[in-house]
Amino acid sequence: MNKINKFLYFFLPMMILVGCADLDLQPTNMIGEDAVKNDPKLVEAFLTKIYHNTRWEPNDHVGQRDGAKINWKHWRFVDFITGGEGTAMAPWQESIKASTEVPNASGSRTSLNYWAYGNIRSANEIIQILAEATFDPETVKVQTAEAKFLRAFMYLEMAKRYGGVPLELVPKQLDATYDELYTPRSTLQETYEQIFADCDAAIADLPGSAMSGKATKWAAHALKSRAALYAARIAKYHPQSSDGLTSIPAGLAGGYYTMSHASASAIIDSGKHPLHTGGGTYQKTYSEVLTKKGNSEMIFVTEYDLGLGKTHMHGYFNMPDGFKSGWGSNTHIYESAVERFEYKDGTPGNKNRGLFNNKTFFDIEEVIYKKDPRYLAKAWTPEEVYAGRSVWFHDNTIGASNPNVKGRGGDVAPRRAPTRNRNRGGRLAQHRIPLDGSYEFIPYNGDESDYVVFRTGEMYLNAAEAAFEIGKPVRAKQMLNAVRARVGMPAKQQATLANIKNERFCELYGENHHIWDLKTWRDAEAALHMKPKWGVKWFRRGSDGMYKARRWRWNFSQNTAFLPKMYWLPIGTAKIADNPSLVENPGY
Repeated sequence: MNKINKFLYFFLPMMILVGCADLDLQPTNMIGEDAVKNDPKLVEAFLTKIYHNTRWEPNDHVGQRDGAKINWKHWRFVDFITGGEGTAMAPWQESIKASTEVPNASGSRTSLNYWAYGNIRSANEIIQILAEATFDPETVKVQTAEAKFLRAFMYLEMAKRYGGVPLELVPKQLDATYDELYTPRSTLQETYEQIFADCDAAIADLPGSAMSGKATKWAAHALKSRAALYAARIAKYHPQSSDGLTSIPAGLAGGYYTMSHASASAIIDSGKHPLHTGGGTYQKTYSEVLTKKGNSEMIFVTEYDLGLGKTHMHGYFNMPDGFKSGWGSNTHIYESAVERFEYKDGTPGNKNRGLFNNKTFFDIEEVIYKKDPRYLAKAWTPEEVYAGRSVWFHDNTIGASNPNVKGRGGDVAPRRAPTRNRNRGGRLAQHRIPLDGSYEFIPYNGDESDYVVFRTGEMYLNAAEAAFEIGKPVRAKQMLNAVRARVGMPAKQQATLANIKNERFCELYGENHHIWDLKTWRDAEAALHMKPKWGVKWFRRGSDGMYKARRWRWNFSQNTAFLPKMYWLPIGTAKIADNPSLVENPGY
C-alpha cells in the first residue's frame, strides 16, 4: 500500500474523499483523514454527502431544484409508464422512450439505469475511516450503521436491475493491480446476502427513534423486507442460470419469504410506524400518507425544503391544465389501470366498462365517485373538485349548454375542457398532490413535498405476500385486510396471491413499485408485451350534466415489446470496456 495522505475535499454542500500524494504543503480546501477520525461532525458531513448523492427516487423526478441549479429530467414517472400504469403525452420524453425502446448491448434505457459505484466507494471510505475513529464508540456505531444502510440500498437498486453485480466493500487503493481493479460480478445470491448482512448491521446499531431524513432501525428493517421479498420471488419464479448471475437457487425461496415477513412484522408490531389515519375522509387520509410531512407511516423519506433551496417540480408537472401556469399535467392513466381499483362495495373495478360505448349516458357519481378512495386520491377525474372548482376532462358538450347545470364544484362547465386534460386518457395521475387545494398555481420550482422511500403500507403487503407463501393464510388475510380497512374497503374473505398482487397495485400505485413487482414475479411479459393501451374520451350533456364516453386507443407507445431478456437490464458496452471482467446479461 502506498504511503499517502488522505484528505476530504469541501465542495459545498458536499465533500469527497480522495487519495493524494505526499506534499510538503497541504491544500487549504481539504481536511485530512486523521482529522475526520477525531471529529464526528466531519463524519456527519461526509455522510450527508452520501445521502445527498443517493438516488432515492431514480425514476420519479421531472425536475429538481438544488440551490440555484435546476436539473431537468424528463422522466415523468418512468416506472409508472414502463409498468403499464399510464403514459405521458409527449413521445419525446424519456419515459416514453424507456417504454418503447428494447434495450441493446450499448446499454439503452438510460432512464432506468443505476450504477452507483462512486457513491458506494464513498460509503466504503467512511466505514474504513470509522473503524479507526477515536471519538465516542456509540456515535461510531451509529454512523457506521448509516453507511452500511446506504450501501445496502444502492446494491439493491443495482441488483433488481442487473442481477448479480461486483461487490466492492473496501475502497480501492491507488496502487491496486489490474486484477484488484477489475472486480467480476458476484452471483445474485451473493449480492443479496451482502445486502442482508449490511441491513442486519444497520438494524443492530441504528436508533429506533426517528432522525430527520436519516436511516433508523425501522428503515433498515424495511429495506431488508423489500430486498428479501424480491430475492424470494426470484428464487421461486425465475429460471436458473448456469452462472447464478440472474438467478437464486429455488430452495432458498422459503427462507427469504420468512426473512421478509420477519422484518415487515418487526415494524408493524413495534407500533413505531402505524398506518396513517385521521384525515377526515378515506380519500384525504390516504392522500396524506404521501403529502403530510412527518405522518406516522413515513418510515424513511428524502426531504425537501423550500427554505433550504431544495425543491422539486413534481407538483408543478402533475397539476391539471387550468390549475397552474404553463403546461398542465400530461401524465395520463390507462383504463386498464383504472379497472384494477374496485368499487367501494368490493365489486369489480371493470363492471361499468360496457357503458363506455359512446352511446349510453350515465352519472359520473356512480361510475367514478363510488370507486376505491385510493383511486380517487391518485387520479384527477372528471369534475373532481379542487380548490373549490371542477377539473374538466370532457372532449365536448352534447346539446345546448345549460348555465343552471353546474359541475361538482358548483361552476359552469366550459364547452370543452382544457386541451391537455381532454387530449388523451381522460384522467391524470394525481400522485403526491395534497387534496387541500394548496397546490393550485404551485410555483415553477416550489414543490417541497417529501419523497417517501419506505412506508408502512408496503410493509403490510410484504408481510401478507410472505405469510401467504410460507403457509400462514390467517396472517396473510390479516395484513391484507388491515390495508383495505384503512381506506374503508370491505375485507377479503381469504388472501390469495391474485388479490395480494392487486392490492399491491392499488395501495402502491404510482410509487415506483409495479414494474419491479412484475419483473420479480416474472409477470412482465404477460402483462406488458404488445398490449394495446386504452384511455377514455368523455362527452358531457349540457342539458343535465350526464356523460357518455368511449374507450380510446393511444396513438403512440402502442404495441411495445417486453422480451424475456428485458427482465434484466444490459450491463452495457461502456461499463464492460471500463471493467473487462464484467459478464453481459443474456440476450445482449
